[in-house]
Amino acid sequence: MKWDEQINKVIDYIEKNIENVIDMDKVANIMHQSKISFQRTFSLVMNISINEYIRRRRMTLAAIELQNSSEKVIDLALKYGYESPVSFTRSFKDIHGISPSAARKKDAKLNLYPRITCLLTVKGDMQMDNKTKNAGEQDVNRKGFNWATWKSPNLKVFDTCISTAFEWREAGHKDLLDLGTGLGQNAIYFAKQGFNVSAIDISDYAVQYVNNWAKIEGLTVKAEAGDMHCLPYPQSSFDCVYAYHVVSHTDSVGVRNVISEIERVLKPGGEVYLSFSSKESAEFTDNWWPKYDENTLISQNEAELGIPHFYANLNDIKQLLSNFSINRIKHTEHCVIHNSSDDRPKQMFFYVNASLKGDI
Repeated sequence: MKWDEQINKVIDYIEKNIENVIDMDKVANIMHQSKISFQRTFSLVMNISINEYIRRRRMTLAAIELQNSSEKVIDLALKYGYESPVSFTRSFKDIHGISPSAARKKDAKLNLYPRITCLLTVKGDMQMDNKTKNAGEQDVNRKGFNWATWKSPNLKVFDTCISTAFEWREAGHKDLLDLGTGLGQNAIYFAKQGFNVSAIDISDYAVQYVNNWAKIEGLTVKAEAGDMHCLPYPQSSFDCVYAYHVVSHTDSVGVRNVISEIERVLKPGGEVYLSFSSKESAEFTDNWWPKYDENTLISQNEAELGIPHFYANLNDIKQLLSNFSINRIKHTEHCVIHNSSDDRPKQMFFYVNASLKGDI
């Protein structure tokens, strides 16, 4: 196993056990190092000690829970390994600059620390470049689709949304996240079908549009602006996550972070519906746009200028969704025929329905 894969397994172990005592001997064994050697290596490569990383992650998750639940401070203190509310509050203020009670306010400014991912690249036969990335250090442009300039938005509900809503309602799912909601046609539809809908998009314009639409319809949709790489929801918040043409808008490192965040906010056994741009699409096979990494192109289209597009094949998807049971996967081509011009070059997508394994 490569070094970067080992360190990412360490991060996975920490994230899965963030509410428990982290066994440093077990962590070091993953890296095939002694505990002291591993701690020294982690600090050197990541620019942060392993203990400080764990502390910041716990304080990040605690802050998210404070803003999204009525959990008592004393209960959060115990949950994240503190013997008293006093020591918890001291650590919380050290990270966020405010008290836990102040963090409950929706406009509170928090210093959230996303999980990190390590990517090792080798150049030639001599140089090795260790890149540590988190959601605040993504190299590519992070911005949403420019909805404000979209002159003729298509607000038709996607067929996949209708069929998925029926299946999830039959399965008894209630709490749903519409990830990358855009102008919200799918969020509105899910709300009309009786789901408790939360919606998130990186575009402030889109979020305002969704909230106004929901108000006109007399529906309750909790729409807010946010980044899919660091979702502002507590662990195990949702029965299902709908992400239509969303998770591909990042690079190879980012898509792993996004899938990890989806895992975190899903309940065990919860379902996800998501799509991936296919490597068989013409823009990828013919190199239409600048290449960022082996799986990612940077869009040059006006509405998505500078936005990364991640492309996958079946093996990529299986690896990304290793903690899921894949219920159904389709590989389809979009055929758009224009009367006044030639047919549009081939665009292909994977559509995946999967369930989070119960033992994750």
